[in-house]
Amino acid sequence: MKFRRKNDSPPSVFSPLLRSIILSGSLLTATVISLNLWMLHEDWHETVDKAEDMAVNLSLSQARQADDTFLQTEIALREVQRELEKQMATTDVEGETLSQTMRQLQSRLPQLHGLFYYDNQGTWVATSMRSVPPGIDNSDREYFDYHRATPRDNLHVGPVLRSRTTHELVIPVTLRVNDAFNSFRGVLLATIRVDYFRRFYSYYELSDGDVLVLMLADSTVLYARPMPDSYIGKNLSVSPLFLRMLANSDKGSGQWTAALDGKTRIFGFVRSQRYPLVVAAGYDRHTLFTHWLKSWVHDLILNTALLVMILMLGSFVLRQARHTLRYQRELTRLHDELTAANRALENMAQNDGLTRVANRRHFDEKLAESLEHAKRSGQLVSLILFDIDYFKRYNDTYGHVAGDECLKNVAMVLKNTVRRKKDLAARYGGEEFAIILPGQPLSAAVSLAESVIAAVSQLAIPHFTTDLPQKHVTLSAGCAVHLNSETGKGEKTLIERADEALYRAKRAGRNQVKSEDAKE
Repeated sequence: MKFRRKNDSPPSVFSPLLRSIILSGSLLTATVISLNLWMLHEDWHETVDKAEDMAVNLSLSQARQADDTFLQTEIALREVQRELEKQMATTDVEGETLSQTMRQLQSRLPQLHGLFYYDNQGTWVATSMRSVPPGIDNSDREYFDYHRATPRDNLHVGPVLRSRTTHELVIPVTLRVNDAFNSFRGVLLATIRVDYFRRFYSYYELSDGDVLVLMLADSTVLYARPMPDSYIGKNLSVSPLFLRMLANSDKGSGQWTAALDGKTRIFGFVRSQRYPLVVAAGYDRHTLFTHWLKSWVHDLILNTALLVMILMLGSFVLRQARHTLRYQRELTRLHDELTAANRALENMAQNDGLTRVANRRHFDEKLAESLEHAKRSGQLVSLILFDIDYFKRYNDTYGHVAGDECLKNVAMVLKNTVRRKKDLAARYGGEEFAIILPGQPLSAAVSLAESVIAAVSQLAIPHFTTDLPQKHVTLSAGCAVHLNSETGKGEKTLIERADEALYRAKRAGRNQVKSEDAKE
């Protein structure tokens, strides 16, 4: 008993210290574990966000490629359509002459399987192929029924079908043919090889489980990589993409279970603005998670070792505290960067991506704000609407790239002309622009519009297909003013009056400004 009493340590000496070390170690261990779990959680969400951005960018790239493919096809069809209608107006259709034209056009476009013309009975009249197969009647095709029932001269993209001559899978792109009396005279058909998209999509490196899908706007699959051809023609109308996502936006991202094969993926999608097409790119969530987890294996092992060292070494407490402080500083920096990024995104949301002036959304907000302020202060609000004269012809003649440059130049003139901070130059839509002038009378708006028109004329952008003698790009403008006595009249009425003045300027010969008949 004496031996034990002599060698027993007094509890009062060590217990408080042990309790402090255990408590501090436990709290520190819990803090480190929680921090690492939070970092894992945040890093995973950041990985998902990056995957969504990548999916949207990939979808946008493929949508633009699809637009270019179908635009080239439409241009070829329109050329054949003009040639065909010219023949109908003078003589009977010369099948061989038309076939020669088709062969020349097909030789320029690698995506084309063939060009064809069928009369109103579905009989082959001309084709880019070397001969017209006898006895083939295409009046039973979906596109034939569509154009026979629809008098509009619009491009129709149909679901994938198998060619009756070569048995290849092709995408039909068609136009209706009318005679001089607007009666149905048949169908012009261009067939695009599915293999063209198959080959193009194969250039992209995708992991197992990732997909790249080209669809019609009605949810019919045109091609899906890496799915077999049995997936072509599948209807995906039950997919959240068509039930929810596309109803709210033409471009976006999200996570859902694919109706294509039942797998959960991180998707990006884009709807074509020109054609009834939708492109979606999906990254397999399970594969992405596996790759992400593998990237964290070494970090997890290291963190486990650090936790063991915390329990063994008291000095590690201070070191871990320093690490925690460093993490906090890093989080503060990331928060500041995120705040700055959000401000930049908010600024981008108010500007038109092409012309760098205010977009339609910003325009609507500014006009509503100006009219509300005018209602309280009794000031005037003037509005100018501009329209580029014969801009569609400009696009058709010089191409959309030149058209975009023209829009940028006109926008720059508006931006440089507007001097006051409270005035706003905006892209109203397409080739239309607008300037809001709070507190300015109608005469000031007219004067400013004349300055803009003169400045655009001084640019002397060539436009040889315009009907105006200047043969360069010109503007027409319409001005209207909101008087403080006009109670109950809002943005819509002011826009309509400016728009009516704009159309009076066009009817009067364009390249001029007209104002409403209003008294200031």
